[in-house]
Amino acid sequence: MLTLTDKTKCCGCGACANSCPKNCIAMVADEEGFLYPQVDKSACVNCGLCEKVCPILNKPQTFPVLETYAAKHKNAEVKLKSSSGGMFTALAEVILKEGGVVFGAGFDKEWNVVHTYAENLTDLDKLRRSKYVQSDTENTYQQAKQFLEQGRKVLFTGTPCQIAGLRNYLGKEYENLLTAQLICHGTPSPGVWSAFLKENFNKNDIKNINFRDKHFGWSANYLSFLFSDGLLCAHGMRRTLAEKLFERVPGKRKIGYIYRNVFLRAFLAELISRRSCFVCAFRGKENQFADFTMGDLWGKWPEIITSQDKREGMSVLTANTAKAKHLLNSLSLVTQPIDFDRVARINFPLLSSPVAHPKRAEFFARYRTENVSKLIRELLDIKPWWLAIINKGYNKVLTLLKIKRP
Repeated sequence: MLTLTDKTKCCGCGACANSCPKNCIAMVADEEGFLYPQVDKSACVNCGLCEKVCPILNKPQTFPVLETYAAKHKNAEVKLKSSSGGMFTALAEVILKEGGVVFGAGFDKEWNVVHTYAENLTDLDKLRRSKYVQSDTENTYQQAKQFLEQGRKVLFTGTPCQIAGLRNYLGKEYENLLTAQLICHGTPSPGVWSAFLKENFNKNDIKNINFRDKHFGWSANYLSFLFSDGLLCAHGMRRTLAEKLFERVPGKRKIGYIYRNVFLRAFLAELISRRSCFVCAFRGKENQFADFTMGDLWGKWPEIITSQDKREGMSVLTANTAKAKHLLNSLSLVTQPIDFDRVARINFPLLSSPVAHPKRAEFFARYRTENVSKLIRELLDIKPWWLAIINKGYNKVLTLLKIKRP
């Protein structure tokens, strides 16, 4: 029987719940809003499968990074619809073209982030773009196995721990399975995300959410909300206020923009990530769990990244298996070999775990009874947007006058 006494030893992948033959394991949210296994002891037969498939207790075979590339999709429109260079779409197109199935993170009707699948290019769009919330894998491991056993090709994408959980659940390698893991910074709390949405927006009015809207460029970190009336605005500005402050021009994109994006700020500050992320067992150059690893190509690469790429996005893609190397030429990508160590110096989640924010415990002790946005601003000392603009202008004036700030 699975007994959890240390929450840093559970990544929330859901492999245990998917594998239980008696369905006596449920993934239940704790006080921080993260899912953990809860066992119905009266139904448990102590078969031990839940412990066997746990990727922390029993790590599956790992792969070394074989080749590293700067990569971008050949289609500019695909890049603009993706978080970075369109790697996910390039992989998915190959699988769907052969009648396969693609698994990834999408939204449910309540805008919670869940794993689901697509069987055509139309449905694929719901899986595009990063979602900076830990997804609920639900029963997708079971679904993936069913498709594999039917002989269909399957692409399964997710965080490294989710891929490790899938492979343990399957118990063997499938020639018709392709896996791709994200360069994972950490997984923010679904509970915090839900509270953030509830206090800022009416969920019924939301038509789409994009964590990486590229209206202001690839690296702008612009979290956008598209409403049913056609208004597009960033977090922090209520719809009615945006309508008052920004002209609504027929036929044009209607945008309300806020200077600070507090949810993503909390994520990047490691204020709202899962406990296991800070002692992650799924990182390292020789410690890859998927055929491919993909993410943003951060850093200065003037010999590779053009001004157009800065707007549309560029990815880093590593091939970790012979299967991945063989497939590369079939992908609709423009690639250029690059040095992995240079990438890892900037994209640190490839090799090392993040460090928890010193006020993380205080945040989770207070977030259920306080306004999440205000609490994040307080704990991270985020100034009002108008004051931030004034300070930025003040600093520029001092710089031009060559005066040191007191």
